[in-house]
Parts: sequence; structure tokens; C-alpha cells
Amino acid sequence: MTALSAGTIDTEVGSIEVHRAGRDGPAPLVYLHSAQGEGPGMALLEELADTRQVVAPLFPGFGASEGLAQIDDIEDAAFHLLDVLDQLGFPECDLVGSSLGGWMAAELSVRWPQPVRRMVLVNPVGLYVEGAPITEIFGRAPSALADELFADREYPIAQLMRAMDGMEADPSQIPFELVRPILQSQAATAKVGWNPYLHDPKLRGRLGRITAPTLVVHARKDGIVPRAHAEAYASAIPDAKVADLDDAAHLAALERPAEVGKLVVEHLGS
Repeated sequence: MTALSAGTIDTEVGSIEVHRAGRDGPAPLVYLHSAQGEGPGMALLEELADTRQVVAPLFPGFGASEGLAQIDDIEDAAFHLLDVLDQLGFPECDLVGSSLGGWMAAELSVRWPQPVRRMVLVNPVGLYVEGAPITEIFGRAPSALADELFADREYPIAQLMRAMDGMEADPSQIPFELVRPILQSQAATAKVGWNPYLHDPKLRGRLGRITAPTLVVHARKDGIVPRAHAEAYASAIPDAKVADLDDAAHLAALERPAEVGKLVVEHLGS
């Protein structure tokens, strides 16, 4: 596997952290992360970087990326991402987005279809579906979310989230460096997804503008986003398809990198 190297680029909202690796090509793969802020050291991206150029920018408020104060809503997020592509010098790219990143990929693609060659959305939020609400994530203890995010109870992050239960009785036991990324990611996610909750009321009616062949991946054990959301995306995006993933939950890109990577490679091609 090819490790990604860290760097920064300057954008209109400030300096952001970017991780990249792989060989140059006409259509780099840009990965947009979930509210977990994954990217550095991610097995999925390192495997993909063995055969193509992979770039993973961290959204403002995640990692060392600046500019969260200038992001007020999903519209700002979409303009920021377009600026990121411009600064990277990518006239065309493939987009892979997980959860929050899937929503952002869709928002970018409905506004500016031309730069997006192909797209994969993994358990994306972003839509309101009557009778199939997205599970609440704000204000909940990490331990309460562990089984909704991960099907594998032994996955290290899931174990850590459950272990924090015992620490809550004595907050002094929790190192601040452990809590800080969680607080930062929640704050950044809330800037675009607090109200309305993790969706854009106008997005569904705009999805028909997407021209990129799109695959929507749904993990069967996802405890956050019901399958109806994958169906809603696929029915509104021209010629989009849904792929179901067994033995995976919401953060499938983390816990099932080989399976997600296979779907990504098959859809994106060379």
C-alpha cells in the first residue's frame, strides 16, 4: 500500500490540510471524508493510491484545516470545495465521498457537473426522506453511536468509543488530545448540518443536473442512514446505481476498505 503524504494548500477561507499519494493522471481521485474526519492512514486510500493519484483534503475545522468561521452552510461548503479543486489544478476528477463527504460531493456536482468524471457516494446524508429519518448524531455519547457507525464491534475506533463510557464518570481521566478532535469534528459538521438536520431541502430537486456516472453504496448494517436514502439518490441522479454492502455499517469506508475499494475501482475504471 502507498502511504499518503501530508501537505497544505491555501484557499479563499484559509490554509487546509491535504493528504495525497499515487501517480499523476488525467483524472485524480478526490476523497471527501465523513464527520469522522478520516483520511490520514486510511487503508482504502492507500490501496487506491497503488494504481492512481489520490487526494484527500480535510474540510475546515478538521485536522489543521482553517476557515470554519467562514463556512455557514452547505452552499459555502460547495463553493469551498470548488476552490479546493481549482487550487489543486484539477480540471477533472473522480469524487468518492463518505456520509457527510458524499453529501458535499453531490452538492458540488449539481452546481458544477463538468469537473466530475465519475462519482461514488458511500452512505451519503444530504436528503430528507419521509418515513426514513437520519439517526441523530449530535449530543450523543460516542459509546451510543459505536454500533451504528461500525458493524465490527472489535474495530479499534468502536472499542475506543465504548471505552469512553467508563471515563465519563471522571472526565479528568479523558486526555484532552483524545476529546479535541471529536469536539472539532462535531462543531464543523454542525456548521453545515445542524438545521436543517443533515440535509439540503433543495438538493433532491437538483440531482438531475449531475452528469457523472454515479454509484451509491449502502451498508446493510448502517445505523445512521436508512437504505431509502440510497434509493432516493439513485432515483434522482440519471442512470445512477445502488450497491449493497454486507457486514458493514455507516463508516464502511473505514471498516471494510477492501470491499469498498473493489466497488470504487469497478465503478471508476482506469
